[in-house]
Amino acid sequence: MRTEKRSAFLSGICGVAVALGMMAASAQADITTERGASILAFPKVLADGDSDTIIQITNISNNMVHADCFYVNAQDPSGGVGTIRPVPPQPLWQVTDFKIWLTKQQPTHWQVSTGRFVNPIDSCIVNGVIVPSVQCANAGIDPGAVPPVPVGFKGELKCVEVDIADNPIGGNHLKGEALIKTGGDATKYNAIGIIGTDLAGETGHVLQLDQPLDATEPVGQYNACPNVLLMNHFAEGVTDPFILDRGLGGLCSGGAGPCTFDDDCPDPQTCTNGSQILDAMGQLNLISATVTDLALIPCNQDFENAVPSTVTVQFEIYNEFEQVLSASRSITCWDDFFLFTVNSTNDPERSPFSFAVQGTTVLHTKVKPVTPLEDFAGGVLGVMGVTRADAQGNLTRVELNIPVEGDRFTATGKIDRITLPQFGLGF
Repeated sequence: MRTEKRSAFLSGICGVAVALGMMAASAQADITTERGASILAFPKVLADGDSDTIIQITNISNNMVHADCFYVNAQDPSGGVGTIRPVPPQPLWQVTDFKIWLTKQQPTHWQVSTGRFVNPIDSCIVNGVIVPSVQCANAGIDPGAVPPVPVGFKGELKCVEVDIADNPIGGNHLKGEALIKTGGDATKYNAIGIIGTDLAGETGHVLQLDQPLDATEPVGQYNACPNVLLMNHFAEGVTDPFILDRGLGGLCSGGAGPCTFDDDCPDPQTCTNGSQILDAMGQLNLISATVTDLALIPCNQDFENAVPSTVTVQFEIYNEFEQVLSASRSITCWDDFFLFTVNSTNDPERSPFSFAVQGTTVLHTKVKPVTPLEDFAGGVLGVMGVTRADAQGNLTRVELNIPVEGDRFTATGKIDRITLPQFGLGF
């Protein structure tokens, strides 16, 4: 396991926007990260020993709201290390369900590794004074019993709004955030919300994501998943310009100035502490490098039969000269991978996402699902993480929601479905 060092200076980099000069304007999204929704998806939830996650969910309405929630444990049962592996693993696909109840305008939260148990007498106040304590973390109105996840958990969380009889409804009363803590770093993203219509739940426990993007009236139950994810990001292995310009990245051995690779220095000088992603043993070891990871989940999910869906996504990768390269990856149940592993697991410099291949600092990538032969649309949801390192190996991270365009129902004529367990639902 690698040793990570951090500095107060680098912690501020999380707030620096990536100035790409090539930002793509997307059409109005069919999913939301800012408004209330009937289905909340948290694509990246970690409680694996290195990282832990705090889930926050809020009822934005003035009425009691109920939700059925599902953790999907997608650990690699073979014991694979991190996200550097030749092919995506076959995940465990273990589902743990629970229910939450939120009073009007109530926010709630819990730590994924420990869960949250019902304790009506927990309090932060002792003799009229607020005292930090273990109890204080879960003080307030409990939403119901939230179970802890298994050790080493990597996967997702999904919550579906239901009525008091457990029937799915399109109330659009839920909003959420996830905060991932790794050592001294904390990164946060908004839950992806799928908006329900007045027709939500009309097919019982089989929820259809078939409301087209351009529809002005309810013709489907829930908004369809996006047709394309649009990513603006650094090329893999490039040194963040903010780090490079301040002399905190690689430096030419003869004092010629900042550098990323040896080619940036005049002969016979070399680039000391230039960009590095893997060490000599093939383990992740970031020096003066920026890398991006992508967590993806299929929109089509069967919680009743515990059968994971498999989808394939294609990547169209554009550099600053509008030259395009392509790649693809298959996703079963859940996957979180570094872009540099795509098509080149052991040599980041040969990946189509790499700075060495593309020759430009920033890239624009379109993530396009391939329409499956099976009877579903094959949409995906996801979040993007960026990790930056300086010459001393100090790391900083940020999680980003991804812009989208189009919808899979319109593009394919097929429907992604979320099948809930029928036992215990009010049908």
